[in-house]
Amino acid sequence: MKKIYSLQNTKIKDLIKIYQKKNYMNVFFVEGIKEFEMAIKGNFLPKKIFICEKIFKKYNMIQSFHSITFLISMKIFKKLAYRENSGGIIAMFKEKKYINQLKNIKIYNNNSSLILILDGIEKPGNIGAMLRVADVANIHFIILCNMKTYVYNSNIIRCSLGSLFTRNIFMEKIESIIYWLKKNKIQIITTGFHKHKKAINLYHTQFSHNNIAIVFGSENKGISNIWIEIANKIITIPMFGNIDSLNVSNAMSIIIYEIIRQRNYAKN
Repeated sequence: MKKIYSLQNTKIKDLIKIYQKKNYMNVFFVEGIKEFEMAIKGNFLPKKIFICEKIFKKYNMIQSFHSITFLISMKIFKKLAYRENSGGIIAMFKEKKYINQLKNIKIYNNNSSLILILDGIEKPGNIGAMLRVADVANIHFIILCNMKTYVYNSNIIRCSLGSLFTRNIFMEKIESIIYWLKKNKIQIITTGFHKHKKAINLYHTQFSHNNIAIVFGSENKGISNIWIEIANKIITIPMFGNIDSLNVSNAMSIIIYEIIRQRNYAKN
């Protein structure tokens, strides 16, 4: 492992430029021990690893990467790090391109697959939180469309606790998603308040035990109109106070766990 202690080092200067989003070069950064472990688990390849000697303790987790690991000073680490409790590790990873592979996935009618579709969610923190819930709830597939932010945004990585790297995630255009859903006879559930001819159901309505796709949109604009037009069911969560909306990740948690509750109850 090489040591770098000067902020004037060329590698550090180049690193700071990339880290400040002046140049992505098909790489992204992962900060934190848990997030790094999840990236490795998801078969992402680190290009460079920077660890702060005064903080980092888990040398066993990087023993296979000594040739690309650099020991840096506390001064450099503080210049790079967004948070203090990241465990002293920052790594540069190579991107994985999300190729249109959804068309190759076949869903069988006798399954009870639960599919999450995130349509135009703007805030990286919300996307990350929703991916974390999806991981805990073991959502089968996550489909992103109308992305408003970089998929490897540091807030998405941080708020998902690295689950971005280990879930079945696809990035597709809405038209391709709808074609795939209909081809596989998957029920489409949309969320939110809408002035529409279709009836709106409360979140604890009876859900099908077959394959379901649930669409969540941004807190500002909601979901794209096309989802409303083709939805099999529209659901909403009642509001009893002065505020008329929930954070989208909180709303997702309520609805997803209601579906899980119903399915577990049916099994018993």
